[in-house]
Amino acid sequence: MLEFITEAVVLDRVDSGELDSRVYLYTQDLGKISAKVKSVRKITSKLAGHLQPLNKIMARIIDKNGPQLIDALTIKNNPKTTASLKALFFIKELAVEGQPDSELWHFLENENDLNSKTILSFLGFDPAFAKCHYCQKAGPENFYPADYAFYCGPCSPTGSYRV
Repeated sequence: MLEFITEAVVLDRVDSGELDSRVYLYTQDLGKISAKVKSVRKITSKLAGHLQPLNKIMARIIDKNGPQLIDALTIKNNPKTTASLKALFFIKELAVEGQPDSELWHFLENENDLNSKTILSFLGFDPAFAKCHYCQKAGPENFYPADYAFYCGPCSPTGSYRV
């Protein structure tokens, strides 16, 4: 059983089962990871308040039948805006699990104004050089994570995100 203690930014928390959740973190040492958190939905849980999106935390993770978050302590609460939560969604969906990216980590650690264009650029999907996937028009406004493509307004499928 391995144990890791690392700083992390909380990307998302998804309920799993009756009392458990799965938390998505971006860490300096491990990159993006998804870890199980037991009994976090209990009313007496000490971890629930720390595992909010955009919180920078000190996390203790063990690897026992997959990653499991044991402890978390908030280091910094970042302001939550619609744009910053959308940027976290892109990191959660597009970053490769277990592959640390020091530039992305330093950006997440120091930046207070996250936006989806910058995050997409860090992840290799720079909108400045993109064309619409369907009609090849320059300067697309939307990104569709399901097929990793940019689209212009008229061509964009349902579920695409404005960037």
